[in-house]
Amino acid sequence: MLRQTREDARADSAFAVVLDTETGEVLALADDPTYDARDPRSAKAKGDLVSRAMTDVYEPGSVEKVLTLSALIDAGKATNKTRVVVPPNLVSGDRVIHDWFSHGTLHMTLAGVIAQSSNIGTVLASRNFETGQLREYLTAFGLGEKTNVGIAGETQGILPDPSIWTSMTQDRIAFGQSLSVNAMQMAAAVNTIANGGVRVSPSLIRGTAVTDDGLQVGTDTATTERVVSERAAHQMTLMMERVVDPDVGVAPSAQIPGYRVAGKTGTAQRVGPACGCYNNTFTVSFAGFAPADDPRF
Repeated sequence: MLRQTREDARADSAFAVVLDTETGEVLALADDPTYDARDPRSAKAKGDLVSRAMTDVYEPGSVEKVLTLSALIDAGKATNKTRVVVPPNLVSGDRVIHDWFSHGTLHMTLAGVIAQSSNIGTVLASRNFETGQLREYLTAFGLGEKTNVGIAGETQGILPDPSIWTSMTQDRIAFGQSLSVNAMQMAAAVNTIANGGVRVSPSLIRGTAVTDDGLQVGTDTATTERVVSERAAHQMTLMMERVVDPDVGVAPSAQIPGYRVAGKTGTAQRVGPACGCYNNTFTVSFAGFAPADDPRF
């Protein structure tokens, strides 16, 4: 299914991760292109000899808004009903931030900002954080650090150091650019909202195992940490349900008949290896959980 989706999108690569919300156990993981572990020499490219879900890094785009705005709610700076006046564009230092759709001045709630995935609305709301506060929350969500699931070569992504964290940097990070993650990190971070605000470390092994470097891994060694309050997680869940609402959201195709689904889309500009600049290619992602009223996956 993942391969067919990648081919239909004419994408270079794709990956998918499914976690058990309560235990953090990896129930499914797929990468494409991949390789036959029985015959690794048959791999078409060196880059296929990995699990992309734990080694490929990408800027998460608007999926990041789930973390940004749930943290803002937890910090007491906003609620899902907070009103935001969203102008057509927003100046950030020497740059101008736009939304993915053209519009005049809009009057939105924070729930509407998520449903319509407004970059401008997210940035305006996030400017209410105290200095250093957003970075502290993102670290607690697990960004910028390896998940330590036990796979050699796992990346830790990039969360800019406080010494280079400017107001412009924070504006971009608020809507998912200027930082990078791997898929396992982001799945665990969004699962924090599904799990009532408590992050549970992901596990590939049921029980306990020891890696070659002596690290104990598995569901028996999983750790938990409260990142946001249950109230903040609940409000964000309700907001994410609106994303897949056919009447107001941007991702109605993510609905599953008979289930309540919470989700968030992400479309991030990619940096080209040749120019070292954004080159009109994109990373597209989706993170979500179901059933939204009693999350399990």
